[in-house]
Amino acid sequence: MGSIIPAIFVLLILSGCFYQGRNFDISPVRNIRNDMTTQREIYADFGEPLRRGLENGLETWVYGYQYYELGQLRESKDLYVVFNKNNTVRSYSFTSR
Repeated sequence: MGSIIPAIFVLLILSGCFYQGRNFDISPVRNIRNDMTTQREIYADFGEPLRRGLENGLETWVYGYQYYELGQLRESKDLYVVFNKNNTVRSYSFTSR
């Protein structure tokens, strides 16, 4: 009986759909311009970042979303933004699947 409960839990997870992170619209990514796009514009387009951090003393924002179906990754989007000291975009990276 004790080993049946964990097995049922695993089956429920693998048979269902779940997501990680927060979904976001990718269309504004093409409008991001280094040294021009501001932090406010990024916030207006993508909302609150999933994580904030520092890279070499510069602020970074991370947006991420992963969708799983039947235990397999079906959709993935990641946006990583580094800001200059004047709050404009220094660089960014976007990947999707």
